[in-house]
Order: sequence, then structure tokens, then C-alpha cells
Amino acid sequence: MVKRTRQFTQWSATAVAVVCALCSATLAQAASINYGSFGPVAPGISFLNVIESSGTDGVPLYDVPTPFATGLDFNPTSFTSSATGGTADITDGQLNFTIHGQDGNGNDVAISSINLSEGGLYNLFGVGTAATQIAVGAIMNVKVTEIDGIAIAPISMIGNASLARNLVANPGLVQPWNLNVLIDVEAQLTTLGVPFLTGATRAEVVINNSLVSISQPGSSASVTKNDFVISIVPIPEVVPEPSTLAMAGLALCGLGLVRGRKQA
Repeated sequence: MVKRTRQFTQWSATAVAVVCALCSATLAQAASINYGSFGPVAPGISFLNVIESSGTDGVPLYDVPTPFATGLDFNPTSFTSSATGGTADITDGQLNFTIHGQDGNGNDVAISSINLSEGGLYNLFGVGTAATQIAVGAIMNVKVTEIDGIAIAPISMIGNASLARNLVANPGLVQPWNLNVLIDVEAQLTTLGVPFLTGATRAEVVINNSLVSISQPGSSASVTKNDFVISIVPIPEVVPEPSTLAMAGLALCGLGLVRGRKQA
């Protein structure tokens, strides 16, 4: 955590959310953990070289991910920010990984969309104004580097979200919060006029996360992240089944026989 002892009395929730995002994007990495690679899992999504880092705190913050069919599930136990008596605190975390879409048989699997879903709890109590507050920020940067299994010049996409709560409007203990960031990869490729058959099959992802808490004399603010999930909507490459190919062949043969009879 990066703590500030200056008293804050005029910060709005919106301003804190902006500071939250900026801090996440600019703080230098001080510590990191490489969790390795996960997958491929059906229908064929792999998460490669999953690394977490922080410019403010020791790691782990996100903790070891658990892979599931279309994503990674993190259950943070120490990703928190807290301030009391006129201090402020910033906790920054970052995730870097590569998503690859290919099943065990070498067939392409499109990365149709990437979704970040996170949640946790906050506390705001004591005597003070709306300047006592918490904020959460998330920025997801995606670079598509492969389409239909062929390397391309990177195509950048970005999504972000933030929220803020203050002592006047949102006081309470153990109050839930949730945040979501969605990048519709297929829709953006279509909008950009990028041609594809299956879709994006490899993407580099960087996620910047931050928690901010600001207090006043006589008040306390804290926010904790305890759930963090990355999920992918995959679209497997459509390969005709042998029976379908056989039926198509018979149909073509039938058309040839009909034409032959007409010519006779």
C-alpha cells in the first residue's frame, strides 16, 4: 500500500476514480510472480505466462488462479486498501498474460470476447464528509496478435470501469461492490473491417487494477477485493463432420447423374 498522510477534504468520488485509474496505469512494477501457463481446456483456450505484479505492495495480491473451462478464477486474500484519521492509501495490482485459442487437434478457436468480473467489500464509517471515500478502478488492454492462426500486426483494444463510494451517500460496514469490464473482440474486429474466418486466435492482455481509500480525522475507509474472474467466450473452428462431407458428396453425385440424363 502507498499511504499519504495529507488530509483530504474536497475530493469528489469522480476525482478519486480518475486518480485510481491513473495510478494503476503509471506505477512502476516493484514485485512480481509468474504463475506459469494453464490449458488448453475444452473447447481450446490456453492462458500463457500468467504474471502478477504490483508497484505498491508485496505480492501475491490476486493469488494463485484456478483455471476453468473458459477462464481463470482468482480469489484474492490480501488485495486491500485502508485509511483512517486523515490518511489515504493506494493499492495497485497488474496481471499480464497471453490468450491462445487452439484445441488439442490443432484447430483454431476464436477469442470472441474477454470479460473481467471482480467484487469485494468496503467500509465507510466515522464522522466526516463525502471526502471520506473509496474507489475501485480497472483498465484492460488487449492486443490481438493472431487471426485465424496467422500472425498479424497488433490490433489494440481497451476497456475500463471505475466506481466510488463516500461516507455521506454510502456509509456502512461490510458493504458489497462489483465491477465489470467487457471487450467484445469479434465486434471490434468487424467494426475495424478486419477480415476473418474463425476470429482472433491469440491476444496479449494487460490488466491494471487499483483500490483507493481516503479518510478524514474521525473517519475510516477501506476496500477489499475478494473475487476476480477472467472469462472468455470461445468459438471453435467449424470443421464439417465426415458424415456431412459424405452427404455432400452424394448430393453432388446425384446432381451429376441428373445432368447426364438430361444431356442424353
